[in-house]
Amino acid sequence: MKEMDKVTNLDACIKCSACSAQCPVAAVNPHFPGPKVLGPDAERFRLEGVKFDPNCLSYCSNCKTCEVTCPSGVKITEMILRAKGKDDGRSSLIKQNWRHHIRDGILGRAEYLGKLGTVWPGLTNGVLKIKPMRHLMEKTLGIGVKAPLPPYGKRLKPRRTGFNSHSKSTINGRTKQVIYFPGCLISYNDYLTGEAVVKVLEHNGVEVIIPDFKCCGVPVEANGLFKEANRNGLYNLSLIDDYLKAGIPVIASCTSCSLHLKEEYPKLDSPSAGRIGRQTYDLFEYLWELYERGELKTDFSEVQVSLGYHNPCHLKAQGIGTPSLRILRLIPGVKVIDIDSGCCGLSGSYGFKEEKYPLAMEIGRPLFERAKDGLAQGEFKEMITECGICRVQIQHGSGLNTYQPVWILMKAYNLS
Repeated sequence: MKEMDKVTNLDACIKCSACSAQCPVAAVNPHFPGPKVLGPDAERFRLEGVKFDPNCLSYCSNCKTCEVTCPSGVKITEMILRAKGKDDGRSSLIKQNWRHHIRDGILGRAEYLGKLGTVWPGLTNGVLKIKPMRHLMEKTLGIGVKAPLPPYGKRLKPRRTGFNSHSKSTINGRTKQVIYFPGCLISYNDYLTGEAVVKVLEHNGVEVIIPDFKCCGVPVEANGLFKEANRNGLYNLSLIDDYLKAGIPVIASCTSCSLHLKEEYPKLDSPSAGRIGRQTYDLFEYLWELYERGELKTDFSEVQVSLGYHNPCHLKAQGIGTPSLRILRLIPGVKVIDIDSGCCGLSGSYGFKEEKYPLAMEIGRPLFERAKDGLAQGEFKEMITECGICRVQIQHGSGLNTYQPVWILMKAYNLS
């Protein structure tokens, strides 16, 4: 973003404090100044070269609730992230707590952890369940002993990466190919959900291509590694440049990945940057477009299920509503309630950190209580949400089985 754009966006703040009133972190942490102070207010000082306490900045969870709430469209989270990425602030943080700096570097590189964890997932998961090991991880690195670290599984393998401009998979004269961006959690912790996404798309006549992507960059940026995040983005764009030129859409089943591809990748210095934003879709956003064009198969079998639905923060930030609910309500027998109870609190690696785990649980408490109350009242028996990290946190905080909505489509289509 050009310097003039930064100033223009900054001056759009009307000091209404709606962002701070809705901030989930400010609601549970009285010492957190809130997004208005850390964003537009502090940005004026930062533009004059005044340093700001990086520890304060680190408590922003990057949920983007402030940006969804802002009536003027101010990119508050972007200001805070940019401030986190300044070298002077980072070096100051290292001096204050070196072990947290090391921890952030480890948690930010979810892709490398995934590759390591999937070499021998049974052993990795067994070690992570040993209580003395978790206590040691907290003492040495600051990874919370109670944090719900997701288990590793088989790796989701890439599928046909060679570009083919003469695909036979077409409908109404249009090529039915998509690039699937699975994200780190699907790739290394939940490959079965990734396979389910592929099967649902293929059932609808869509050819799915999965290049060997790197991490989208969200966890890397959230932990202050901005240069690495940019390198990942440029590498990923280079993999799909030909596909983007051909107008082939990119589908993501992780809401954080789809948001990042839509909002941050267009800012990269790449020939594909001008295309990626408008060609990226959340999975159910894409399926709903197929439905509106009469191209989604709707010969659904009845699925008798009652579900509570959690709308992830990064889906709200995309401004596309809740397409998964619209599709699931087409299926006979499906009963689904949007419980609308705020942020889950985990926010990527935020809630894995020892000093932030209690805050993450307190942020998510209204959601957990609403989920447990819904179960007790017989409103629903299970939870669904598009975000993998939200699924981990909801199950951890409420005990309810929580999964991706695509699994309901798997049942409705009678796919194994």
